[in-house]
Amino acid sequence: MRIKHLSKQDAILLLEIIHESLSCTSEEHLVQLMGRLGDLLPYQASISCISRLGVQGAMESIKVVNVDYPADYVAELMQQDLVTQDPIVIENYRNFRLQYWADTFDRQPWSDAMHTIIGLAEDFGFHKVRAGCGYGHGARNQKGTEGSFFCYHGLVRCPRTEEILQLAVPHFHEALLRLDNLFKEHTPLSPKETEVLKWIAQGKSSWDVSAILGISERTVKFHVANILQKLDAVTRVHAVAIALERGLVEIE
Repeated sequence: MRIKHLSKQDAILLLEIIHESLSCTSEEHLVQLMGRLGDLLPYQASISCISRLGVQGAMESIKVVNVDYPADYVAELMQQDLVTQDPIVIENYRNFRLQYWADTFDRQPWSDAMHTIIGLAEDFGFHKVRAGCGYGHGARNQKGTEGSFFCYHGLVRCPRTEEILQLAVPHFHEALLRLDNLFKEHTPLSPKETEVLKWIAQGKSSWDVSAILGISERTVKFHVANILQKLDAVTRVHAVAIALERGLVEIE
């Protein structure tokens, strides 16, 4: 796991949270783990959701796990069906990548639903939302049938924040899938695939792994493609998160 922007103490805390997420099997535990990121990030409120995805990635059967947003605020969003109209949520389920809210706001025209969402947020004391201060991130399985969204409000743009979320969210995603009974049986990795994944988990590039194992970079990429398919993962980070959760590799 390659870490660029964290102090040693912060890295240790983040690894503790990630490690604990591997055994997370209850909503209360996940809420606690997501909240612990508050020791690393000065966010104002956090929430997540998991959804089965229908035709063209349409959100279905949304399950919300609220960390510290006001319950009345979340209830109002759900009652007015504003969650699926939120541009931050839409962007997440379209691309499943880290997004800074201000960037998303700049790319999209302000619809009536967006004005309603912003006004409601401000009514509940979230005054930084209009300025786009916050991050969203999520993940999906390779088949595109399930996806997650994690939201952290009140954060200004920062490489350190982005690194923390990119490292933590794939693990929270796996925990959230387990809570929604979406955890599936998987095809075992071959010894060589396991070896490749072990080095990827330590932050090695395909070129690094090829040099270490004495195989071509093309062969490494072939193994990586098989790993992603077998683990139903979208990215290497996602694959590492799944492998750690299933005990296929260990953090060293």
